[in-house]
Amino acid sequence: MTKRLHSATFGLVIVLLASTTGGSIACAPSATGHQGVAAAIDKVSDPEDSVPEMTDRWQELDRLVDEQKYSAAAELAAEIRERARERGEVRNWTRGLIREVQLRTALRGFETAVRFLHDQPWPDAPLQASLLELFYAHSLQTYLSQYSWEIRQRERVSTEAEVDLKAWTADQVAEEIHLSFGRVWARRESWGGEALAEVAEYLERNQYPERIRGTLRDTVSYLWAETLEDTSLWRPEHSTGLYRLDLGALLAGDPGHGSEIDLADPAVHPLIKASALLGDLARWHGAHRRPEAAFEAALQRIRILRNSFTRSEDQRQIRDHLAGLLDDLGWRFEWWSTGQALLAELVRADSGRPESLVRAREIALKGAEAHPQSHGGQRCRHIVASIEAPSFSLTSMRTDGPGQRSVGVLHRNLPKLHFRAYALDLEAAVRSSRDYNLLPARREIEAILRKGPPAAEWTVELPETTDFREHRTWVTPPVERSSLYLVVASARPDFLEEGNRRAAVNLVVSDLVLVRRAIAGEHEVTARSGETGEALPGVEIAFYRYDHRKGHRLTTTLTSDANGIVRFDDKDQDQGHFILARFGDQIGLEPSYFGRLYESDRSPRSAALIYTDRTVYRPRQTVLWKIVAYRGGGEESRYSVLAGTQVEVHLRDPNGEIVASETVKTNRFGSGSGEFEIPTGRLLGGWALDTSLPGRSAIRVEEYKRPTFEVEIVEPAEPLRLNRTARLAGKARYYFGLPVVDGQVDWRVEREPVYPYWWYWRAPSTTAETLAAGSTSLGADGGFEIEFEPRADERQAESQGITYRYRLSVDVTDEGGETRSASRAFRLGFVAVEARIS
Repeated sequence: MTKRLHSATFGLVIVLLASTTGGSIACAPSATGHQGVAAAIDKVSDPEDSVPEMTDRWQELDRLVDEQKYSAAAELAAEIRERARERGEVRNWTRGLIREVQLRTALRGFETAVRFLHDQPWPDAPLQASLLELFYAHSLQTYLSQYSWEIRQRERVSTEAEVDLKAWTADQVAEEIHLSFGRVWARRESWGGEALAEVAEYLERNQYPERIRGTLRDTVSYLWAETLEDTSLWRPEHSTGLYRLDLGALLAGDPGHGSEIDLADPAVHPLIKASALLGDLARWHGAHRRPEAAFEAALQRIRILRNSFTRSEDQRQIRDHLAGLLDDLGWRFEWWSTGQALLAELVRADSGRPESLVRAREIALKGAEAHPQSHGGQRCRHIVASIEAPSFSLTSMRTDGPGQRSVGVLHRNLPKLHFRAYALDLEAAVRSSRDYNLLPARREIEAILRKGPPAAEWTVELPETTDFREHRTWVTPPVERSSLYLVVASARPDFLEEGNRRAAVNLVVSDLVLVRRAIAGEHEVTARSGETGEALPGVEIAFYRYDHRKGHRLTTTLTSDANGIVRFDDKDQDQGHFILARFGDQIGLEPSYFGRLYESDRSPRSAALIYTDRTVYRPRQTVLWKIVAYRGGGEESRYSVLAGTQVEVHLRDPNGEIVASETVKTNRFGSGSGEFEIPTGRLLGGWALDTSLPGRSAIRVEEYKRPTFEVEIVEPAEPLRLNRTARLAGKARYYFGLPVVDGQVDWRVEREPVYPYWWYWRAPSTTAETLAAGSTSLGADGGFEIEFEPRADERQAESQGITYRYRLSVDVTDEGGETRSASRAFRLGFVAVEARIS
């Protein structure tokens, strides 16, 4: 297997940590998500170190760091930094500033270190200023990662004054990171052609050939593109608006269609920025006649986009684009094989096509044959080997009868498989178990294999898997006697471990089947014949208590009645149980963990339903109420009304205090009724009625001014469509009939996805997203019009059945300051009619 190449990364983002074992500096990995961060701070020389005084100071700082005296080292770094700044020694100035921030960070001052770096003066030299900008960006990423939970709880502070870092939201931190990268990128023409060796002090070299990613411009572009790819730094609208992006333009590296992209604008989608960055890099390499480096920029663009555009049609477009790039480059270039490896991976991931593995293998073979010693050629050989690699896994029935296809083999690229079945004493295996694996697991299997000859041994010829995919074959163990068997499969006939793959499953071969359920407050176990389904009387059923420390212990043994049934209830114990059974020479096992049944889980209960004549009242108004008392639930889930039952009904204020009470006796229908007058002088808000039986109903008590007008959103004149302009109208009218002619209308549109019922747990939790908002004025007839676009991904609506609920909310304020509201919801999808058969 070949190693994946890692990008150049800045060792200056390293966080120094005090070692608990003594010795040299311990360095924590970068929290930025980039791979291959340097493992230590290099002590490299600087031309300005030729001054004896400065050389001595750097050596003293290294000694303090080695002794883990970080506070003293930070003070010395500050002294070096200040002395270098006064002398105009930009390299020592830069190095001193970086070392000081590193040491401050090592002392767990993430936030203060970032603020300190931001506030300090920097050298004006373009290269050093750019290095500090990169260090600042990565320090912000480290800060966001370390304090992510706390930062993401913050709300944006609206002020014209400068906001302290302690109050920055995650979006503000992300904006600052990208602004810092942008300031570096803007200087790319002044130092972009520098080789990475020029900044070796701060940079861990990547593993790419010099001709591919050998310049500082490469490093800055790839680092920023990887940061833009990080979805944790995206805004919500960036994640939900992927479908609106032009994938073709992104793949071409021209998302602006010839226009400049404002990389400083946080509203521009990160993938648009990443595509523009890498497109600029590819054009720069192309202008300097470096076709392979330009090709690598295009490959990185594809790697980023394939992670976000996961739909099958998008993946197909990405594959087709890459195939065209490979044709344009030509196989004679060594880096062509790297592109072939990526294309093979993309084709291999297309699991919906049966021939995808065959095609991926063919593509990888071409890449390996073209340039076998290159990184791409090695990667292609690994892909071919992984596709051709034989593999298998086993599954089995827990209990099955003799002569049945009980063992399933999931296999590929394997001509045959060898089996052995070892007969074991079920009860002895359970008694000797010291964990929740009742049957032999990994550590016991080796001992069983060495213990003695198997009860049966056989070989199964497996069908050829020409598509390199996994196929399932069912195997019938040649055993007849009822017992617990350990069935072991091996690719080698001698079952030796070296250079081999083995797998094992447990199988109880028996005609005895146990069925358990909870009923009437007890666990009911029924013993049946697996072959005929008949109930088996006289079966000895033993209940064991799980105890992985002292060993699983027998609780009780019962014998099934004429219907094959026993009932068990261990009311005094909370530990779980499992079951062993024996019927003549047949054995049975029910290992499912079951515990104590509590009375509250199974007994019927009494309660009351409460109804009121409305939900909102004013003080001194009368609440008319009615109750229906009932009893039900339990094992049979039957319900009946409670006739002739005394029930107390209470009226409670927002503090939970009883304001009024009345006792009623239910009639033969289980109902009763009454009324309460709401007194004055108490808190407004949420009140409630409850009863002496479980039952509660909420009401509200409010003082309000009678409204003078109403607002209505009318039915749209034309059917609404996804991603088409929607025009909705409304009107405001006084209750005495005339229109409201002077007023302001504030409106907003929210969207929420509605997932089909078959998504179950796959449906993500969602909140309503505001799509559009605005203001308008009322017309002379009291009417108003609102225009917006109900945006959504129509492809999801078509292929996955997702629909979208849009809600238009309007607030109309007349010239007197009275505000009335209205809303209307619309559900839109790929089709206009939904049908369901149940």
